[in-house]
Amino acid sequence: MKPSKPTFKPFTHQERFAALWGANERVLNFDGCGTGKTLACVHTVKTYWPDARVLVLAPLSILTPAWAKDLRFGWPETTYAVAAGTAAKKRKAFESDAQWVITNHDTVKMIDKEGYADKFDVLIIDEGDAFRNRTSIRSKSLNAVSAVIPRMTLMTGTPTPNTILDIWHLAFLVDRGERLGKNFFGFRQQVCDPKPILGAPPGAMEWKDKAGAADHVTSMLCDITSRVSLDDVQELPDTVFREVTVELPPKIRRDYEFLKRESMLALESGEMLNAVHAGSRMQKLLQTLSGGVYNEDGSVVNVHKERYELVLDLVEETDHALVAFNWTHQRDGLIAEAEKRKLKYAVIDGSTKTLERNRIVYQFQQGNIQVIFAHPQSAGHGLTLTRANRIIWASPTYRADLYEQFNHRIVRTGQQRKTEIIHIAAENTVEEEVYAKMLDKQMNMIDLLNTVAGLFQAA
Repeated sequence: MKPSKPTFKPFTHQERFAALWGANERVLNFDGCGTGKTLACVHTVKTYWPDARVLVLAPLSILTPAWAKDLRFGWPETTYAVAAGTAAKKRKAFESDAQWVITNHDTVKMIDKEGYADKFDVLIIDEGDAFRNRTSIRSKSLNAVSAVIPRMTLMTGTPTPNTILDIWHLAFLVDRGERLGKNFFGFRQQVCDPKPILGAPPGAMEWKDKAGAADHVTSMLCDITSRVSLDDVQELPDTVFREVTVELPPKIRRDYEFLKRESMLALESGEMLNAVHAGSRMQKLLQTLSGGVYNEDGSVVNVHKERYELVLDLVEETDHALVAFNWTHQRDGLIAEAEKRKLKYAVIDGSTKTLERNRIVYQFQQGNIQVIFAHPQSAGHGLTLTRANRIIWASPTYRADLYEQFNHRIVRTGQQRKTEIIHIAAENTVEEEVYAKMLDKQMNMIDLLNTVAGLFQAA
């Protein structure tokens, strides 16, 4: 006799979300990474609107590995179509009889332009933080589409990675301004104070969250918001964070110190006016530390093989690992070292096709691949990689949302072992500062100005 296939049984927090959405019809889901938001949505529709036609907007990388997989598990009787590829293929999915149509975020522009919104009764926005920017073209398209479809949920585990202002457009899409107001600038005036920018011309201001602003916004949205963390819903094995230092080669140390001094002058002169400029400067500092020294023709001189060797030493200490890289030269250096050691590896980045990504995830979970080298932006959403018990950051990202999402590829439901997050950092550099802020969950783009300034004051 064949063993029976496992069937989906919702957790208590998923039942609570279903009840919230069923009662309100338009809600926000800010549950933490790894809490099973996808299956909670499937369960809600199956329970409250079993005949509804559903449109899902999600990152391209998780249309099949997350959504199609969870639909097959949570509601095997339903039908779905993945609208990906050419416009003709997408139209075929929209015009099909499939109850669920799953497509990527940018397709919302086509849905708006060609009038497909009125074919759906339920709208699900997965990783809705992609629509924080109210002025982007796809956000404007979603604004129009979400006004047509009566039932909706927008999901993200990182609603305010930079500032409380990030949440305004997400809330507006759901309740059309009922709770936080219809005007962004009015909302900003309520929750932020203008502060002069260090080194900027008179009158230049940045907007800082007021004390208590987060609590105020939480109270305004609580009646339509689900918010539980992974720790709230289940007991997972412990996660240990540790830093492993690497010595900088003399050339990289010289280049880094030069860039530090150059950045200090930019700060003092007023050239570095805002968080965008600070982010660009931070990117250069981190890139230089990673070994990304560029020739005049734009080619990279990889002069930091010690970092790659250290990463692969740490990979070989365990059976399966996930390595985060931030730049192409890092990826290439890691691959070269893995091939030298004859390790079974795979790569997930922006060039990895969907079918290949799915194959890699399956093979890794089956135990056939020892290490995946992944870019946080390409592998930070929807992928379950619980075969690994160790994540190694080859160098830090200054994006707090990417850092949290990436770590939750292994720290999530299904993990059976103690997990470890390892930070590779060069001593007495900004890398140590960035990791510290990530652990304190304090990193945002505005904070980069203070981080960069602090480096020079201590120098």
